[in-house]
Amino acid sequence: MRALGKRTTLLMASLALVGGLVAQERAPERPTLSPRDQQEVEFGKKVVAEIEKHYKFITDAELVERVNRIGQVLVEIARQTLTEARYGESGPAPFEYSFRIVDEKDVNAFSVPGGFIFVNKGLLEFVSSDDELAAVLAHEIAHAAHRHVMKIIRDDAKVQQSVLLPALLVGVFGRLPTEDFAGLVTGAQLYRIARVSSFSQEAEIDADLTALEYLRRSPYNPAGLLVFMERLAAEERKRPQIDWGIFRTHPITCERVETIKHALQKYGIPIRRREVSPALAVHARMEDKDQPDGLYTVQFEQIRIFTPAPHAELGSSRARAEQIAQLLNTLLDDGVQLFEVQLSADGRAVLVKGQEVVRVTDADAQLAGKSAEKLAAATREAIRRLLWSDAVRLSF
Repeated sequence: MRALGKRTTLLMASLALVGGLVAQERAPERPTLSPRDQQEVEFGKKVVAEIEKHYKFITDAELVERVNRIGQVLVEIARQTLTEARYGESGPAPFEYSFRIVDEKDVNAFSVPGGFIFVNKGLLEFVSSDDELAAVLAHEIAHAAHRHVMKIIRDDAKVQQSVLLPALLVGVFGRLPTEDFAGLVTGAQLYRIARVSSFSQEAEIDADLTALEYLRRSPYNPAGLLVFMERLAAEERKRPQIDWGIFRTHPITCERVETIKHALQKYGIPIRRREVSPALAVHARMEDKDQPDGLYTVQFEQIRIFTPAPHAELGSSRARAEQIAQLLNTLLDDGVQLFEVQLSADGRAVLVKGQEVVRVTDADAQLAGKSAEKLAAATREAIRRLLWSDAVRLSF
């Protein structure tokens, strides 16, 4: 009996283990939707059907995988995170979120009620890191999770959904051309509503702050949201003739950026812009692609800062350039003023905030065809131009 008891115990333990493994392999349970949730999803499907009539979608496996991978990480967090709505309804919402890529060049993303999220190919080309893309997706998930569109609709239950939403967009937000007003009752107008995706400023701020709640619980840096909007604002100023899609209808305001900054400070999240966005970073650029062990230049965009020569003690050109670039990125993220970029007492080194960043060797001077002192002075001026460029980018 004892032996049988042990076998029975072992069998039960084995079954429990197998059952646990099966449970782990089982697909995640689909979220339970209330009748109200289902109604919202059905409305969203109608909008999606109209979008599909007017737009082409990207099926490139790599792009689709990237968006879905990042999006689903955030979806799982959104479903499990209680968030307070400053506009709309507090989350989470039990939707099955989906992500699709629209074959459009505009820097645009939008969400449709029920958890249907669309990202333009142009946005994927604009973001410079997964952190920035995650920020955009988190923002759109927040719009759906807090039911921003449905709040507008339910504010006046007397008017049908297919009429009220576009009417509000025209009459209140002024986002659709007036000639479209006569055709608002037709289903064909729904795709335009989704594309414009106009929310009030309160909804946008709510989506920003809710996105930060998701991001700070994720593998992605929440500062990506701030950096993305700062970069977008800078591009708008440089190339105002470009149609930036949804972000044209929602200007990046100082108030909104400052709100995100204060939230990041509140959470104790350091704003390391150059860690989040390689587009903002100083890089060590290879001078000749056919000679990977050759010369490297420390460079920011079109500003060539310094080309170090190989040195027996200081290292190869690449090692020196990478060290200088890394140091500059750290100092720049900490904040540097123009007057803090100075020459050393001997005139052969550049100091930033009292820290030596570049020491010009005789080989460096010979490579540049200048005296060490003149090369150091030119390097100092290049760093100052970098600072000026950065200041202009952030002055909106």
